[in-house]
Amino acid sequence: MDEDRLTPQLGRLIDAAKAAARAAAPGPAGRAAQQEGWAVLGQDGKVYAGARLAGTLGATQRARTSPEAAAFAVADAAGDTLLPGGGWRSGVTGVDPQLPVVVKYLGRWVVVTLEEIPDT
Repeated sequence: MDEDRLTPQLGRLIDAAKAAARAAAPGPAGRAAQQEGWAVLGQDGKVYAGARLAGTLGATQRARTSPEAAAFAVADAAGDTLLPGGGWRSGVTGVDPQLPVVVKYLGRWVVVTLEEIPDT
């Protein structure tokens, strides 16, 4: 699915992931670490956002809701393809590998499954 067919709800999720990325702490001085953000849509209709997927999913668990979809974004990134940095799967357990995730790929926002995102 590409951005021409994204629902307004997924667009809101992208915006929340972008805001979480802008709010994330930059990497240590001297390193070019990107500021990453995640947003997760719960079955309760609320959006949970944070810098790490594991923490954001944890917020849905504390709210006793299940994740319906997620989005990933990078602050101030101009790249055509934006994927999470290394180790992003750390702490992510028990989540449906078929969870829809919106990422920027080849210049467009597309929906992939969680398992399709490489652990770079």
